[in-house]
Amino acid sequence: MNFKISKKYPRLEHSETPFSPGLDPMVPMLLVAAAVGVIGSLAVELFRTAMYMIVNFYASQEHLVAAARSLPLWARVATPAGAGVICGLAMWAGHRWIRRPRGPEYMEAVHVGDGVLPLGPNLVRTGSSLLGVSGGITIGREGTMIQFASLASSLLGRIFHADESHRRLIVACGAAAGFAAAYRAPIAGTLFVAEIILGGLALREISAVLVAAVISLLTTQAFFASGPLYIAHAVPRIGFNDLFDVTLVGVAAGLFGPVFLWLLHTSNRRYQALFTFLPVRMGVAGLAIGLLSVVRPEVWGNGVSVMQSFLSTHWALSAVMSVFLLRLIAVTFASAAGIPGGVLTPTLVTGAALGLLIGQTMLIPSADHSQTLWILVGAGSLLAATTHAPAMSALMVFETTHNYHVVLAALPACVIASVVGSLLRHQSVYTEALGLEEHGPAASAAARRTILPKARPFHLRSSIVAVNDVEEKRAA
Repeated sequence: MNFKISKKYPRLEHSETPFSPGLDPMVPMLLVAAAVGVIGSLAVELFRTAMYMIVNFYASQEHLVAAARSLPLWARVATPAGAGVICGLAMWAGHRWIRRPRGPEYMEAVHVGDGVLPLGPNLVRTGSSLLGVSGGITIGREGTMIQFASLASSLLGRIFHADESHRRLIVACGAAAGFAAAYRAPIAGTLFVAEIILGGLALREISAVLVAAVISLLTTQAFFASGPLYIAHAVPRIGFNDLFDVTLVGVAAGLFGPVFLWLLHTSNRRYQALFTFLPVRMGVAGLAIGLLSVVRPEVWGNGVSVMQSFLSTHWALSAVMSVFLLRLIAVTFASAAGIPGGVLTPTLVTGAALGLLIGQTMLIPSADHSQTLWILVGAGSLLAATTHAPAMSALMVFETTHNYHVVLAALPACVIASVVGSLLRHQSVYTEALGLEEHGPAASAAARRTILPKARPFHLRSSIVAVNDVEEKRAA
C-alpha cells in the first residue's frame, strides 16, 4: 500500500451553521456522533447475533470453545477447515463480482483517506469474516465488528453529504462506537481512536468520538448485555512491593511483542506465496487450526472464553503453556492466510497467558487476586507492546473487568512494554497494516495534522440520495 497525502484540509472555523447562527460547528457534530453511537452498537450486535446463530446451528452452543468440546474429533478438525474454504470462496467470488479486490479499511479511511468506505468490498469482507470466525478460526471477530460499525457510519456521512473532513471524523466515531460495543470499553475505544488512528489527542474534536463511544455502550447495555466483559477476582490496593512484579511482566511483554509482530509479518509474506488461490490458502489454515484443536479445544475462536477461564479457574502450568503455544501457532496461520478479522483479542489472550506463565514460574503464586493481577497486566502489556498505545491498553484491562486497582499496576507495565517494544520494532501492528512505514516520519506527521475535520461547518442536506449515486459522483 502506498498512500500519499496529497492535499491539505482547511481549518475548522467558528462560522455559522445551518442549525443556528453563530453555533459552534462541533455542536451538530456531537448530535451526529450520538446517532453514530447507536448505529455502531446495532451493527456490532447484528454481527454477534449472526455468529451465535451459526455456531448454535452446528453445535447447539453459543461459545466456540464449548462448541469445539461438544464435537467429535473429526468434526473438530473439519469445521475450521471447511470454514476456511467457505470464507475463501466467499472472498474470491465477491472480489470477482464487484471487480474490486479491496477497499480502504477504517484506519486508512480516517488516517490517509477521504472517509469513504465502499459498500461492496466491505460487505464481502464482513460476510467472509462472519463465515470464518463462526467456524472456529483463531482470529478476532472484534476487528470486523469495528469495520462494520465504521462502514455504517461512513454510509451515514455519505447519505447526508457530509464534506470530506467530517466524513473522516464520522468514521472515527464509528470505529470508537464499534470498539465500545464489542469490548464494553468506551474510554479505551476513545483512546484507541486517539492514540492509534489519529496518532494524537485533540481534545476539541475527540469529544465527538467520546460521545459516540459512550452512546454505543449505553445502547448495548440497554438492549443487549450489561456489566463488564470479564468477571474477575477483585484486585486489592497496589503497593510499591507490587511494582517489581508488574515491571517484570512489562519487560517480558515488551521483549515478546516484537517477536510476535515479526512472526505475523514474516509468516504472512511466506505463506501467501505458497498458496495463491484464496480458498486453498484459507482452507489449509483452517485445517491446521482444526488439528491443533484436537490437542486443546481452547485453540478455537478469538479467545474470549479462554480469557474468562484464566480469570475464574486455576490452570496448571503445563496447560497454560500448551494453550499459549498452540494459540500462537493458530493465530499465525489465520493471520498469514489473510482471513479477515483482527488480532487485538488474540493478543490480549496471548498476553494473559504470558502473564500467568511468568506469575507461576518467577513470582509467588499466592492468592487468586495475584493471578488476576498478572493475567490482566500481561494482557495489557502485550497489547501495549504491539500497538504502542499504553494508555489505551491499560484502560482497556480496567474497563473490561471494572477492576480499578489494576490500572495502577497496568499503567507502568504498559508504558514499559510499549517503550521496550518500540525500541526493538519501530512499527506497531497497526502502522504496518496502514503501510505508514513507506511514508516516513514527515508524511506520518502530516497525516496526523490533517486527520481531524478543520473545514467549514457541517451541513446536513434535507434530501437523502442513494449510495450508488454518491459513488458515481465520487468516481467521476
